[in-house]
Amino acid sequence: MASGAAPVICGNCSEVSLADSIALCAECDKSCCSKCYREPNESVSLFSTPYILCLGCFRNRRQQEGILSCSLHPERMLELYCITCEQQICCDCFILLPEHKRHTIDAVEAVYRQKLLETVEKFSKIPQRLKLIDWDAIRQVDENLRIVQDVEQQILDEINQLIGNRTAAMLNKTAEKKRVLIGIKEYVAQMDVQNRQTLLQIRGLNTNDFLRQQEVLNERCERILKDVEQLQVQSVTWEDIQCDLIPACKLESIVLNVPSDSDQTSKRIPFQLMDDCGIQWITVCHIRAMSIILEMYPGTMVGDFNFRAVVEISHLNQMKVTQKIFPFREKLPLTELISLNELQNGGFLSKTGDIRLKIGIRSESIVEENNLLKKLLFDQRKAVGHSQMELAALKDQNFIQQGDKLRLNCELKRLKEIHDEQVMLMRREIKELKQMADARPSSPASSVSVPPSPTDIDKQKLSCDMKRLQAKLESMRITMKSMNPYAIGSFEIYRWSKETKFYSPQLASYTGVTIYVIVQPNFSDNNSDVNAYICYSKGPKNRCQVFLEVLNEFEESNIREDRVFDFSKGTSFTWKSVITRYALTRDGGFLVNDHLKIKFGLRPLLE
Repeated sequence: MASGAAPVICGNCSEVSLADSIALCAECDKSCCSKCYREPNESVSLFSTPYILCLGCFRNRRQQEGILSCSLHPERMLELYCITCEQQICCDCFILLPEHKRHTIDAVEAVYRQKLLETVEKFSKIPQRLKLIDWDAIRQVDENLRIVQDVEQQILDEINQLIGNRTAAMLNKTAEKKRVLIGIKEYVAQMDVQNRQTLLQIRGLNTNDFLRQQEVLNERCERILKDVEQLQVQSVTWEDIQCDLIPACKLESIVLNVPSDSDQTSKRIPFQLMDDCGIQWITVCHIRAMSIILEMYPGTMVGDFNFRAVVEISHLNQMKVTQKIFPFREKLPLTELISLNELQNGGFLSKTGDIRLKIGIRSESIVEENNLLKKLLFDQRKAVGHSQMELAALKDQNFIQQGDKLRLNCELKRLKEIHDEQVMLMRREIKELKQMADARPSSPASSVSVPPSPTDIDKQKLSCDMKRLQAKLESMRITMKSMNPYAIGSFEIYRWSKETKFYSPQLASYTGVTIYVIVQPNFSDNNSDVNAYICYSKGPKNRCQVFLEVLNEFEESNIREDRVFDFSKGTSFTWKSVITRYALTRDGGFLVNDHLKIKFGLRPLLE
């Protein structure tokens, strides 16, 4: 290097170096110092010019060739793989950097072959899995198709059965109409023959015989004319023989009595009918002087829907039936059913004044009936909702009563503690009395003057006091056994979610033993189990009875378990498993809107 060389600034690091130490990049012609250029590992002869690249061009060339350089040590290639960190590193990273020390290192090629083998093996399982899925899908599609075909065949069979039943009913109606018409035709022909024979007999009578039989012949003629008037044939319409595919409604038979007394101007006959939707209809027949009036209204509010009242009036000889249909909305107002004159002349009224009716109610159409059923279902669900709200209010009231019961139990517990203190005082008093009795000296036999000794009266009094205290102590011990309630605690979990522990906010304490409950859900499929534990603090050395109860919507379905725990070890904090893996489903009544109620209690065990 010549001492007189001019200084030059490096184009990469901006450091000033002598011109002899600066080289130009073969690709970008950027001046580079000795720290900022690299020579590719190529065969270079001694007589050729060195091929120099700056750091940026050197890195780009390595990337084009598929060789990755280390970002921390650009002159090094990523030839190693840190299995612990799962990343490629160079030799300098492994040797110089502290974060890769004591890590598992392997060559990139070896790791590449291993991971490539694992990936190929995973991808090789995909066709087999797809084939299994394809088989399952085909099997499921075949099963679904079979179910659909079975349901389709069942529906078609039901439709064919309905069509057959309705066809038979229509044929029966038409046959009945035809039979009535044939009977009328035969009766008319018979009356025609009798009429001709009567005319021939009249023409063959002489004057005296005709005058003598004229009154009888006139009565016969009037009777025939009256019978002919009753044989008026009504025109047959489609409504007379039509039959719905689905039976419209059930007709109920009713017998009405029409009074013959002319003074009886009006008579009201009420009765109840029920349609196919379960609605009670109040039906009233008003028998008046000139006609029979029909009135119908529902027992409960049904809303704005269209209905039809179907009434069939039977003839006395069962050969003639008159059907009348009255469409109405919400309720049927006063409507004339039939006139009394038509009843008497049409042969519908018996000699005793009875008339036979068949009355039924139906919706105007299937669509109207469907809408009505939806409305009734909505009203029923609404009523059920109100009932559930009332039930919830009763449950809240019950919960308040349980709180009052808990307070009473606490008061009872306090009284019991006072009772225990009184027992201890009485025992101490009895012990002191015994010590006083034992400490008094006996009376000497000699007549020497000595200090006065207790009299027999004092001894008897002391003995009576001791017996009285012992009896009271025994009575209090019996009372204590009967007064051994649970110290109750309860809490409600408002969000029954996965992987969450719930700690009871309330404690149950008894004679120094304090417990609370920890509940943790354990979800499995669609069920959620409850894992509950009893935690207690340090208490006296005795055995206690503990219960844990999971409350159900219905009290008889509550889950309860009682156990006896020995708290004699005096451990400050311990887990005790009480209830594990009880399947709690929403259908089971335990989870109501994801709420779960727990109740627990503690009391000493009376040996």
